[in-house]
Amino acid sequence: MSSSCVLLTEPVDHVAVVTLNRPAVLNALDEALMDELDVVLNQVAADPAIHVAILTGAGRGFCAGADMGILSVLAESDSTVQLMKDVSKPVRTLHRMPQLTIAAVNGPAAGAGWGLVLACDIRIASVSARFGATFARMGLGPDYGLSKTLPSAVGRERALELLVTARIIDAREAREIGAVSSVVDDSLAEAIRLAGEVTKAPGRTIRSAKATLRRAAVVDFDTAVEEVEACAQAALFNHPGFMDVAADWISQVAGG
Repeated sequence: MSSSCVLLTEPVDHVAVVTLNRPAVLNALDEALMDELDVVLNQVAADPAIHVAILTGAGRGFCAGADMGILSVLAESDSTVQLMKDVSKPVRTLHRMPQLTIAAVNGPAAGAGWGLVLACDIRIASVSARFGATFARMGLGPDYGLSKTLPSAVGRERALELLVTARIIDAREAREIGAVSSVVDDSLAEAIRLAGEVTKAPGRTIRSAKATLRRAAVVDFDTAVEEVEACAQAALFNHPGFMDVAADWISQVAGG
């Protein structure tokens, strides 16, 4: 499927690549792009055949943040709170996706663009990637989930420093502080390679691992072990395909 704003491809089995497609403006988020992105992400989320979703940008940028047109609409609105809720739908959909999500950051990711990056489970940056929570320069605070995801990735103190200074960091620093997991020449190629490794496991296992970590993060240790992990593991043990998968893996290890 494709549109003027978002491209959806499946380069290998069980892997979807969602590409923001406004390269002339570094994929800045306008109303059309946000609406289409939310539709495509929901479409991918509902597809049981997709086990990994990769988000990237067309051209030389990942996403420059909100388009000036959107900022003007928000500034002049009588219902700014409701509009903020509406424009944040794509990042909330991305965060809720059951599949493993990978951000392939091919260039600048600023403001809401960085929010999209950090809403993904794994972040891979090209050497040309740049990151900035640039809201303060416009007299604004964080949105698109950055108040939650940036401190989670880099710690509260560093997150606050990045937010109030609006400092731009390069890919190397992003890796050093934990905002991305790796820096490579071609982030999309590496994301597709990693997705191929991930999809060697059953799709149900990938989804279960992601859900288990999310649930365990908000409970105490005993609850994580006795309830979250126990229930998730029991469901996987009881799946009719478990024994075949387990036997195949054991034979591979024994053969190696």
